[in-house]
Amino acid sequence: MNNKLTICYERLSRDDYKDGGESGSIANQRDILQSYAEQNGLLPCKHISDDGQSGTTFSRPGWTELMAEVEAGNVGTILLKTLDRMGRDHLRVGLLLEQFRDMGIRLIAVSENIDTSKGEDDFTPIRTLFAEWYARDCSRKIRQVFKNRMENGKRCSGAIPYGFIPNNGDVNDLVIDEEAAIVVRRIFRMIIDGHGVNDIARTLMNERIPIPSEHFKRIGQPSRSNKYTDPYAWTATTISYILSKEEYKGTIVLGKTHNSSYKGHKAIKTAENERYVFENALPAIVSVDDWENAQRLKKTVRRSPKSEAAPNPLTGLLFCADCGAKLTHRHSGYDNCYICSAYRKGIKRNCTTHYITVKSIDKILLSTIRKTVFYAKQNSEIFIEKIRETSLIKSENAIKESKKNLAKYKRRTEELNILIRKLYEDNATGKLPDKHFERIFAEYDSEQNELETRNSALQEEVIRCDEDGQNAEKFLSLANKYTDFTELTPTLLNEFIERVDIHEKDKSGEKVNQKIVIHFNFIGSFELPEDFDELTPEERAKVTAEEERLAKKNAYERERRRKKYQSDWHKRDWQKKKAEKQMLAVQA
Repeated sequence: MNNKLTICYERLSRDDYKDGGESGSIANQRDILQSYAEQNGLLPCKHISDDGQSGTTFSRPGWTELMAEVEAGNVGTILLKTLDRMGRDHLRVGLLLEQFRDMGIRLIAVSENIDTSKGEDDFTPIRTLFAEWYARDCSRKIRQVFKNRMENGKRCSGAIPYGFIPNNGDVNDLVIDEEAAIVVRRIFRMIIDGHGVNDIARTLMNERIPIPSEHFKRIGQPSRSNKYTDPYAWTATTISYILSKEEYKGTIVLGKTHNSSYKGHKAIKTAENERYVFENALPAIVSVDDWENAQRLKKTVRRSPKSEAAPNPLTGLLFCADCGAKLTHRHSGYDNCYICSAYRKGIKRNCTTHYITVKSIDKILLSTIRKTVFYAKQNSEIFIEKIRETSLIKSENAIKESKKNLAKYKRRTEELNILIRKLYEDNATGKLPDKHFERIFAEYDSEQNELETRNSALQEEVIRCDEDGQNAEKFLSLANKYTDFTELTPTLLNEFIERVDIHEKDKSGEKVNQKIVIHFNFIGSFELPEDFDELTPEERAKVTAEEERLAKKNAYERERRRKKYQSDWHKRDWQKKKAEKQMLAVQA
C-alpha cells in the first residue's frame, strides 16, 4: 500500500497580486489540481503555495517546504498546473526532473498533458527553455522601464527616507516630515558635536524616541520592516544609515544597487559614476556642509577612557605625519597625551611615539583657529585669492606628479600583464609547478591591486585640489558664524579641522621643536603671513604689558625659590655641623 503524499504546488509571481488577499490565480490553480487529484485517485493530497514569488529563484518558502517533504521520502506525486510553475530556470528545472525520476516521484503538469509515469516528453526541455526566455524577456523590459524612470528622476521603490513623507501619496513628490526631521537634524548635530554613533543611538533609545519603522507605522505610512520587538531600539547601524543618506542634503540618488542578472537576487552596489544623481531635487533637512562633515566624523570610533565620562574631542583628528596612523589618546595618572597608535600597538616598529600632550595641542589649535578666522574675516578678498593661488599651485604640482606616477604605474602594469601571461603559459606546459604558480600569481595580483589603489588616490588628490579654490567661500561662511570663542569645543573642532599631522619632536638643537600641520575643512593647510597680528596696536600693547608683568612675576618667584632653597641649604648645613660638634663632644 502506497501511503505517500501527492503534493499540489501552486505559484504566482508578485506582479499578479490581487488586492486584499490571496491572488485569484492561486485559488484557480488549487481548484484545478484538487479536481485532478480527486478524479485520478491521487489522494491524500497536500497543497503548498508560493504567492508573489518569482520563478527565477528556488529559495521560495513553499518550494523549500516541498523539497523538505521530497528529501524525507514522503512524496509520491507532484501536481502542477504548468511546468513553469516549478521555476523559470532551464538548467535547474532539468536537474530537478532528473532527481524526481531517480527518486521514483511522478510529476504531472495538468494543462500541458505532461506525466512522467507515461514516459519522456520530447517537448519538455523546450518548454523549460521557453519559460526561462520568458523570464529573461520580462526582466529586460522591467529593467528598461526602471532605467527610463530613473533617468527622469523618478523613484522605482516605494521606500521613503525617514524624515520625508509623500505629498498626497506621490512617492516622487516628497515633503519634509517635521517630526522626524527634528530627529534627523539632531543626529547630524550630535555627530558634529563629537558624539559617536553608539552614543547617539543610546541617547535616542533612553529618551524613548520611536525608531523609523515605528514612526512610519504611527503616522500611517508604509515601513520597510515590521520585524522589531522594541519600538525604541535605535542601533549604531540605523544612525550610520541615516547619516549616509544624501536625500537629507536635498540630493536624490537613484540606481544605487543592481542585480548582476535576472537570476540574481543579491543587490550589488552600482559604481558611483553609473548612478543617477539629481541635486537640489528635494527640500534639504541639513546643509551640504554639515552632511559632508558628518561623513568624515561618523567613521571615527570614540571610546571614553575609564577615568573620563566622554572621549577626548581630538580623537580621530590627529595623525602620525610619518606612518599615517591615527594618534590614540592615553590618559593614565598624570599622563594626558596622544601617541602614534601604530607605534603603541607595535604594528610599525620603525615608527616613533610622536608624543604630544592634550594641553599643548589644545592651546595650539585654539590659537591657530582664532588667528585664521580673524585673518579670513578681516582680509576676505586677499584670503580668497591666496587660497586660490595656493590651490592652483597644488593642483598643478599634483597633476604633474600624477602624470609622472601614472605613466610609471602604466608601464609596470603592462609588465605585470606580460609576466602573468607567461606565468600561465609556464604553468600550463608544466614548466612551473602549481604551488609556485599560485604564490607568484598572488604576489603579482597584489601588486596590481596596489597600483590601482594608488591611481585612484592620485585622481582624488587632483580633484580635491581643484575644489580648494571654490571652498574658500565656504570657509568664510563658516568663519562668519563665530564672533568670538575662547574655548576649544568639539563642535568648533569638527567644523573647522579636517585633520592634524603630528611630526616627531626634533631634539637636535638647543630647544625641542615639533612640527604640526593643521588641515582646515574646505581650505586644507593655510599659513598666515609672518607679519600678521590678530590684535590692534592698543590690544597688542596691553598684551605686551601683561606678558612683561607675568615675566617679572615669574622671575621674582624663581629668585624667591632660589633664595629659599639656598637658605634651607645653609640651615641644613649648619644643623649638620652642630650635630657633628655635639658628637665629638660626647666622644671626648
